[in-house]
Amino acid sequence: MLSDTSSRTSKTSESTTSERTNIDWFHGVLQRQDAEEILVKHGTFLLRASEVMGKMTMILSVRYDGKLHNFTVNSDASTGLVWFEGHKEKTVEQLVQWHVTNGIPVTKNSGVKVMSPVAKPDWIINHEDVIFVKKLGEGAFGEVSLAECEIGGQRVETAVKTMRCQMTRETRAAFMKEARLMRKYSHPHIVRIIGLAVHAHPLMIIMEMCPHGSLLSYLRKNKGKTTLTQRLRFCIESADGLAYLEKKQCLHRDIAARNCLLSLTDQIKISDFGLSDDKRTEMQDDTLGKVPVKWLAPEVMQDKLYSLKSDVWAYGILMWEIYADGMDPYPGMSNLQTRAKIFCDGYRMPFPEITPPLIAELALKHCWATLPQDRATMRSVLVKLRDFSMPDVSESVKVRR
Repeated sequence: MLSDTSSRTSKTSESTTSERTNIDWFHGVLQRQDAEEILVKHGTFLLRASEVMGKMTMILSVRYDGKLHNFTVNSDASTGLVWFEGHKEKTVEQLVQWHVTNGIPVTKNSGVKVMSPVAKPDWIINHEDVIFVKKLGEGAFGEVSLAECEIGGQRVETAVKTMRCQMTRETRAAFMKEARLMRKYSHPHIVRIIGLAVHAHPLMIIMEMCPHGSLLSYLRKNKGKTTLTQRLRFCIESADGLAYLEKKQCLHRDIAARNCLLSLTDQIKISDFGLSDDKRTEMQDDTLGKVPVKWLAPEVMQDKLYSLKSDVWAYGILMWEIYADGMDPYPGMSNLQTRAKIFCDGYRMPFPEITPPLIAELALKHCWATLPQDRATMRSVLVKLRDFSMPDVSESVKVRR
């Protein structure tokens, strides 16, 4: 028999579908790509909600003969009955149970049979288990808040990114894509995702809390006080995280001090994967407005072409931010002036006087090479930075006055 779990409904949340459900194999507003990853074995299935023709609709996803099949649950508001084709029942659970028990295909043409339900994974979290404490900030999708979340019977402080309820289907897909990417990564210098709340609105991404805020805020607040040792550590830790993403063939596309967070012990955590992509190591994107111009590589400005090497360029800008106490890059220049100086004059920003020469050289020669193919990999940048931190090398790295 298919089993239920008695789930509570958040009083402050709006149900994602008109039908309230406590089926433990209902996965909320899950994307097709997520269902692809969850359903592995032949005959396994789950129920999810998706927007069809502007209306939230129940979808039965089934893995059958190596393919993912998706079936809309038809419903009649006047009778309260649901069906795929032909046979009708009062609830979705009863309908699916009938197909399981009798071995009847979901539809005649597809021949797809349902066999075993897959319960929602641990990373799908109930809305009522998230208690908001205070708002921390606001982003493109919605708000970021400090919240307490019940995980494994314990209350844990988390950061929760919520999506505005009125977002379009495309925006919702982008929000879920960000969560999907973050779930793939496990590294000490990448923000860890704890889970998703997708059974109701607002949709939420629940992440580890980085209580000391952004690196950018830290640098500005501690202007002139951050030691050279700390700055080098920030460079190494951010390079470590980005080298990991490079190894995973992930384009971050928004590398900057504002998107590096600090843990309780001031460890760097790379965040904000809203523009990231792990399907292509090169991509063209006409929407340059999404990323501030001063962090963009020349080929992105000119041809709108992102790659792992454009991330290396942006990392060079991040290094400059670290030694400039979080100042805006290309100080005193507008976006238009910055672009003109880079293209017409081959201009490269001089590093602040406090910067060790080897650090400045690494950015100028290895990160800011004009041609992408002439730039270093993040892995090689990391190796050089670690070499700089060795006692015999750091002794020779004199600070310019």
